[in-house]
Amino acid sequence: MSGILFLLLSTVTLSVAGQLIWGVIRQANAAPADSLQDGQQRHESSETPIETLRRRYAEGELDQEEFERRLDHLIETEEPEQQTTERERVLE
Repeated sequence: MSGILFLLLSTVTLSVAGQLIWGVIRQANAAPADSLQDGQQRHESSETPIETLRRRYAEGELDQEEFERRLDHLIETEEPEQQTTERERVLE
């Protein structure tokens, strides 16, 4: 009789422990993805177009030729006195 009781208690304990571990794993996997997306969206919405271009170049989304072509295009849309200094600042 005591063997059956021990087996029953062991099974219940393992089941509860398994459920707790499963819940913790699900929470751990879900939390970083949500936080990263929120933080990334907030960061990207506050970037200027040139900062976005620099970030994309740094992450390898753009090669140097494409980066410079897009940078020139962005600078052309700015006021003339800012064009030269902006290009020099970004390329530093």
